[in-house]
Amino acid sequence: MIIRFWRAVAGSDEVLTAYAKHLETTTFVEMAQLPGHLGATLARKVRGENHELVVMSFWADMASAGHFGKGDFDDAVVKPSTQKLLRSFDLKVEYFETVVSTGLIAGQDRPLQDV
Repeated sequence: MIIRFWRAVAGSDEVLTAYAKHLETTTFVEMAQLPGHLGATLARKVRGENHELVVMSFWADMASAGHFGKGDFDDAVVKPSTQKLLRSFDLKVEYFETVVSTGLIAGQDRPLQDV
């Protein structure tokens, strides 16, 4: 399984709420239609007034992870309306290959591939 990892910063509770709603109703819905998509999550860490955000999406393999991207393989896809919301965001995404996991991630319908 591949984890596609991206960071951003929301400057207020209101921005976090708006961005979370956008992910839930648009981006995550679009990703769910792509072959090999296994799920996605938004996590946050509060630092003063800022919310440090991590968006992780989970893919069956590297070829599947590439379906979501446009441009270079590691370019972040950040719509202009989203760019206006966020205080800052990464221009690139990172990919991690799962080595071992447990719990919800390991509970997928098919077993994880050996490394």
